Amino acid sequence: MKILVEGIGSMVFGSQLKYYRELDWELVGIDITGYSFGLYQVDRAFIVPKYDEEECWGKIEEILQKEKIKLVFPTVNEGLLNWSRHKEQYKRDFNTYVMISDENVINVCVDKWKTYQFFKEIGIPTPTTSLSLDYELVKPRIGRGSAGISFKREIDAASFKMEGHISQEFIEGEEYTIDVLCDLNSKPIYIIPRKRLETESGVSVMGVTINDQEIIELTKVIIKELKPIGIINIQCFKNEQGIKFIEINPRLAGGCSLSFASSDNWFSAVECFYKKIEYQSKEVIYNNCMFRYFNDLIINKNQLLPSGEL
Repeated sequence: MKILVEGIGSMVFGSQLKYYRELDWELVGIDITGYSFGLYQVDRAFIVPKYDEEECWGKIEEILQKEKIKLVFPTVNEGLLNWSRHKEQYKRDFNTYVMISDENVINVCVDKWKTYQFFKEIGIPTPTTSLSLDYELVKPRIGRGSAGISFKREIDAASFKMEGHISQEFIEGEEYTIDVLCDLNSKPIYIIPRKRLETESGVSVMGVTINDQEIIELTKVIIKELKPIGIINIQCFKNEQGIKFIEINPRLAGGCSLSFASSDNWFSAVECFYKKIEYQSKEVIYNNCMFRYFNDLIINKNQLLPSGEL
């Protein structure tokens, strides 16, 4: 079965590659540059335009059709909305299943103001948030990791334009990412909180799985109301005052290999969903620790794909 994976130069792909390889899948990878290490780790590699370029989706559709792709795992924030908008068309035209939630779910997740409103509507504790410069933490409404985040005290309030931004109550405490796997009916199969012990550029590089029932029960409420499918992750802070949820990312997280290693290869569960085979969940192992480290891939310049020419 052929699988399409995007953003294959990212930390997400690097941490998940061994789990893809455990299955009898042929990996087709796409990225926007020949300097992406993943292009040299998959079975078939393609360089595509950026998502905001007009010819991008035509090129992707050509790959889906010619390669007879059966499953797609979107992982790049900038493409999530378009993948969700196209998924019914791709299923109809190419017999390709895109493992992503519906467009209304993605809209709630990628816009931090809509995420805040959603949490408030369903009674989930979340930091107070505003479209004005009212609170200490200032974030882009649409963004990922720590990019573009600043403090109010660092901003010239007289000249700063809040369009496209939110301000949010600053919360200190232990930071958690909750990895969630849902089946195609939005039933949660795994909900695994992991404490983020260390991060780099907003991505977890050290963590530990924690059996926190309060976080798990609140996550169940979020899943029930949101109705996502596939693999997503949710972020929250916990301190002596309680728990505050801040983000929902409707995709694989950079550190979710820790949750795979603490339960099962979630890609095998997704394959069961796709083939309509019953999946039996495994027991979750808590107190597992993850330490991420760098590795090197050496490629001679004569072997680089065209956009990676030196």
